[in-house]
Amino acid sequence: MAPETPPENVPRTPPDHSPRQLLEKWIGDLPYQLLLLEKVLLPEDFPFDFTPESLHALEACLLEHDDAVQDPAKRTECVDGATAYLGEVLLATAGGAWAWHTRPIGDRPGQPVVRPDPELELSPVAPMLLISYALRVRTGTAFAEEIERLRQAVTARRHTAAEWEPVKEHTPHVDPGAPLPEHPALTAWLAEREEALPDWAQDAFDGAWRWNFHPDTLDRLEAVVRRRFATVEDFDAARDEPFVQGACWYMGEVIRRNKGAVWQYLPFDPDAGPGRPGSRESAWTGVPFVDQPDKRLGGAAVPLGCLRELYLQEAADGAPTAREERLRDVLIWFRSSSYAHVGALLQRMGMVSRQKADRVLAEYADFAHVQLPPHEVPDALQAFGVAISAHGDDVDDLEESYASLLTEAAALTDGAVTFTGVRLRADEEHGEVLEFARNGVLVTQPMEHQSDDYLDHLAIMEFIDHADPDPGDDGRRFHQVQFVRLKDSNYDSYFAFVTPEQAAVLHKELGLEMR
Repeated sequence: MAPETPPENVPRTPPDHSPRQLLEKWIGDLPYQLLLLEKVLLPEDFPFDFTPESLHALEACLLEHDDAVQDPAKRTECVDGATAYLGEVLLATAGGAWAWHTRPIGDRPGQPVVRPDPELELSPVAPMLLISYALRVRTGTAFAEEIERLRQAVTARRHTAAEWEPVKEHTPHVDPGAPLPEHPALTAWLAEREEALPDWAQDAFDGAWRWNFHPDTLDRLEAVVRRRFATVEDFDAARDEPFVQGACWYMGEVIRRNKGAVWQYLPFDPDAGPGRPGSRESAWTGVPFVDQPDKRLGGAAVPLGCLRELYLQEAADGAPTAREERLRDVLIWFRSSSYAHVGALLQRMGMVSRQKADRVLAEYADFAHVQLPPHEVPDALQAFGVAISAHGDDVDDLEESYASLLTEAAALTDGAVTFTGVRLRADEEHGEVLEFARNGVLVTQPMEHQSDDYLDHLAIMEFIDHADPDPGDDGRRFHQVQFVRLKDSNYDSYFAFVTPEQAAVLHKELGLEMR
């Protein structure tokens, strides 16, 4: 897909320094500030979960950083990130939205403030001033005291309206949201690229390519791209050609399938403000990109831009040097799916109730927000009751394991399908068969076991269709779940009980193939 070119007669709007413009810039920079804080400035064990309880650790880190760092630029960088995080936690407690105070602070033309929910009738809170106060008094409790003040205001409001909850205005690219509707241009591009994959692989790599979407394959993709083009000018001249477009698609698919991202596309919008998505100046306008809009502080990247950056040079001691970042490094900015994320998605799709999701997350509370590798995402589907699995490692009893699998499958059909008389027996023609009655009708499935300890997963893929309800009774079917395999292992086989429409959403948003 050629990047969309805005009409030449659309004027470029010069930036200004009005409070509205400064606020928009602050909010637009929030994701970067927060990611920098999490990935670079804070220790790895910091509980980056936007809870009030995490503010104690944040205040301690700021006090330690203030003692150890003297560089003004690095101090400002840390304060900006902490301001973003602290402000978001304050908003989660008291509702409201970001605003801009015009009183200068240092060399800044004002500062961001948090304006609590109007029903609380509270004055705005300035996170930067709160941080300055915390660094001055050095009690380690300044943030907690402010949270308690806001909580007391919320409690007081509930005395007159018991069900009242503060309402937080959505912070773009920080708070979870829904993906954009798929643009027709993106739909066509994705179909074209997937259809062209075999020819592209043959042209680019003489067909010698293992298309498993493993993160390590980005290293080989980077090497081939670098060999193909010597300079950024060469790359730009070929950006619309099949090789570059195919490379963009593959890179995006690696991100999507490993991290649970979605493809997005923003057409040019003449009404978009300068630098805003859809504007002429925005790098996100008119090109396919991968995004995580339904995850808190999810990542986003334009594959075309990432590939182009391989050729950009940085000045070091006056001499140009190649950038040290690898193509695969972009993955660090994306968040893998978690039980909490999967549960929220299933609720949004109407596949599980809020009560069911809450029960599962309470059961898995210790790691509900832990990021999952691709092969553990289907396990989350099973935990929420929309999938079953066949064990990949050794089992104690083959016949009992098959009977258990069929029983679990039947339970998801709400009584539409039943299985009885499950037994594994010798057979003169096939050597061994699995026999069972589906709704009273006998079914015989040939089996082939390499060992008495391991299930026949190929046979399971064949007979699982018998667990599908009869046509017209239920639109759901058992789909085999395919995922990126990060290591050589005996993975479990998963089967999701979903409609074709639900399968398409799970494929799009969790990076899982449904077959």
